[in-house]
Amino acid sequence: MYPADTYIAQHGQGQTREAAEASAAAAISRYFISEVRSATGILEFERQTNGVTTETQLAATSEILVNSQTELFAVRYAEAWFNKAEKQWETTAYIDRAEAWAIYEPRFQKQAEALRGLYQAAETEGDLFKKALLWGVTNRYAQSADFEAAYSFGQILNSAKMNVVFSVVRSNTASLPQKIDNARRNADVYIDCPVDFESLIVNAFSRALISEGFPVAKTRAGAAAVCTITVDEGMQKRELGIFYYPSLQAVFTGSSGALFTYNASAGSASAVTPDVAKRRAYTALAEQVQKSFSTEFNANAEK
Repeated sequence: MYPADTYIAQHGQGQTREAAEASAAAAISRYFISEVRSATGILEFERQTNGVTTETQLAATSEILVNSQTELFAVRYAEAWFNKAEKQWETTAYIDRAEAWAIYEPRFQKQAEALRGLYQAAETEGDLFKKALLWGVTNRYAQSADFEAAYSFGQILNSAKMNVVFSVVRSNTASLPQKIDNARRNADVYIDCPVDFESLIVNAFSRALISEGFPVAKTRAGAAAVCTITVDEGMQKRELGIFYYPSLQAVFTGSSGALFTYNASAGSASAVTPDVAKRRAYTALAEQVQKSFSTEFNANAEK
């Protein structure tokens, strides 16, 4: 009666006709929520990329999106019947896929246009370092919980239409990993750090940038970007020894200007001997760069 390629249908039951209809409508929402989570792997994806976000919050993200979309569609109900054996009213709620698609398409079109706009901005950017950052921004948007859930919702609603109407979106998102890799390979960075100790800070930034796919330039001339690092040692002389409270700020500048700023601090380090105290301070600061730079860069660069 309700072929799957034409309708999305779910059964419901309750003590009254109204309760049966409410149960069937809720079943449709649960169906979408389950399918969207399954298609996107949304909970696992967010747990891996954002340690602050909880599973409960993520479940709410997909549920809110699905409920807001299904409320737009015309949910119809079969004539309710009374099941004497179960002593319950029963009915079927259903959505016509073609009708729902006519409503959903222009809404997802806005998100698709936003992605295409980001993609085009990255494609045409002349500043090589900024270009690499913009590809990262585009990728974050494509992998965001909202976009992935919305795209998967459309696939569940009408996969044939999604694959035709939004084929460019599929092509763009599939090309992003290679775009990011190529852009970073072409955006070498020169590290300028006037205040350092045994090159600990320069080496920490070199390792961090290389791990992100950016070559480190040997000279400033010709580099796509310059990373200017200002170190504040925060040194204090006390009766018990030498104390350091080190911090730094790194500003990445491309041909179009300042593009990303990174800050780090390392608490306190101390020793009776000045050189030992200083080495401990710079070692701790370098370790902090190794620990936090990648996360900060990928989450906030050109945000």
